[in-house]
Formats: sequence, structure tokens, C-alpha cells
Amino acid sequence: MYTGRTKKYAEALCREGRENFDYRKWLQQVKEEEAKEKCIAAASASREPSTTSKPNCDIKAAQSSTVLSSPPPTLKINNIQTSRNSARSAGSPNKETRKEERLRQRVVDVCNAWDEFQESRRRDAVYGYLRAVFLLVKRYRGRRRTKKLLWRASKFAGLAFQNSVDPFSVIIRCTSEDLDAKTLSKWSRALRYAAKFKKPRAPLQTFIKDRGGINACATLYAERLGRSKR
Repeated sequence: MYTGRTKKYAEALCREGRENFDYRKWLQQVKEEEAKEKCIAAASASREPSTTSKPNCDIKAAQSSTVLSSPPPTLKINNIQTSRNSARSAGSPNKETRKEERLRQRVVDVCNAWDEFQESRRRDAVYGYLRAVFLLVKRYRGRRRTKKLLWRASKFAGLAFQNSVDPFSVIIRCTSEDLDAKTLSKWSRALRYAAKFKKPRAPLQTFIKDRGGINACATLYAERLGRSKR
């Protein structure tokens, strides 16, 4: 049985459908709902609420209610999308639609890995996210579907599609939030180095740590492969 945020995610996905589901908007709403619930719970648990904290809770609750009560923006659906949605609701999605749904779900899974990394206090939590990015790119690179992956990820994140950019950089940019360009470049170079030299059965975290960590692997990539060897 689903519980907590996972249950809300499943309910929203069933209600809106995979094609129309906006993960980032849903996550923002869930976080606002959780903040509102914590505020209300704190106010109820306090026997003598202070005169300064209570108004702040009321303000936050009002702001959250305003955001959650606002109607979702109207979606423009073209004829192709309408046909696919109709086919899916009839229980007979075509093969291409199923592939699109699986690809999109895998991008969502990487976004979830980013959220888990952000919420974790473990020192090595970043490796869980980097592993999700690494496996996604390697999966579609091996099947020669890199362009399809980058197009879908860019569409999901609302970013312009750039076919000539390194796949690891694109996936990181599409599935992370507030990540500076220096860190993005460092992570992508470390993953490119691992993609070139890591043995298939070797864990990504072990491979990177054995070579000095993320910074060291990024430096090794620049020294051994460089820009011209992408």
C-alpha cells in the first residue's frame, strides 16, 4: 500500500495521466501542503502559543491555501496528444506510446533521486543521484536512443532541446534544481570518465572513490580525454 508522498504521487499520476502530469508543479504543491500541515500541527500541540508565531502560521496557511486553490493552467493539447490519450483510456495504447511513457517515467525517477539526495544528510548521498543519471544515459546510449532521451527530458523540464550537448549534462540540468554551472560541469565530466573506463560490474560509487572522488575523476577526464574527445 502506498503511503505519504508516494501515495499522493500515484493519485496525481492516475488523475492527470502521464502525458499531462507536471512533476515539478506537483512537487511544489505537495511541499506547500506539508508545510501547512506542519504549521497547523505545531500550533495545535502548543499549549501557550506565542503572539508572534501564531500570525506567521496563519499567513503561511493562507498563502498555501491560495496556491493550492488556484486552478491549474489550461493545457493546449494538439490532435496527436488527444488521439494518444483516447487510445490509452480505451485500454489499447500503441507500442510507441508505451515507450514514451516508460522513458518519461525513468526521467521522473531521476528527479525523485535528486529529491532524495536533497533531503538526505548522508555524506555520500550524491552518489545515489549520480548513479541514477549514469544508468539512464547508459541505457539509452547503448540502444542508440540518446537523442530521443534528451528530447524527452528537455520537454519534461521545459528547456530548449540541444542535441550537441553532452548527454550527462543535459540529464543533470533537466532533473536538478538550483545547481550552479561549475558543479554541473564537474559532475558530468566525472560521469563521462566513468562511462569511458568503468567496468560494467563495478559500482559507480566505488569506481569514483577509488580514483579520489568526483573532483579527481573530473580532472582525470580533462587530462586524459579533454574537450576534443567528447
